[in-house]
Amino acid sequence: MNLGITLAVLSGVCTAVAYLDYNQAILSGQTKPNGATWAIWSSICLISTFSYFASSGDFWKTILPFANIVLCIGTLILSLVRGRFRKLDPTDWIALTIGIIAAIVCKITNPTYGNVLVQAAIIIGFWPTWRGLWKDPSCEKSRPWWIWTVAYGIAGTVVILRWRHQYVDLLYPWLCVVLHASVPVVGRISSNRQNI
Repeated sequence: MNLGITLAVLSGVCTAVAYLDYNQAILSGQTKPNGATWAIWSSICLISTFSYFASSGDFWKTILPFANIVLCIGTLILSLVRGRFRKLDPTDWIALTIGIIAAIVCKITNPTYGNVLVQAAIIIGFWPTWRGLWKDPSCEKSRPWWIWTVAYGIAGTVVILRWRHQYVDLLYPWLCVVLHASVPVVGRISSNRQNI
């Protein structure tokens, strides 16, 4: 097995560990996930994974996104069962609408265009979590977010190791590195702000 494939599998394992850690925190009450965010991420995850796979044409680059589908939907269900859901607000609807448009673009034009468009929906999907952290920095534990950051960094490395001169393949994993790392950073800034 070559290094790219080994790292692809490792990225999937890392994301599974992050989800297990996150879901354990939900069950213990240490994390209060925003159900609307997870509903949006579950929907967008489906669109993103299939558009990314269609765009890259590489199963190994898509290991982490495929793992995300199952695990993200599982976290959504857990959030719903634990009563951590609220109605979608306008920001949520915008992210969901962009995701649906991206799916349509994927189907009728080029999967690469759909994949690029869905990245905007992913960014907007983080907004409710950032907003929640700004109000209550204790609503999210940082450890799973750092593990996801590492998982996406590994996935980005897989893209580089399996390079086919498709620059758009870099967008999804490296954007997710920044977005996932931003959650504990926003939490820390909010915590420091409240302690002043």
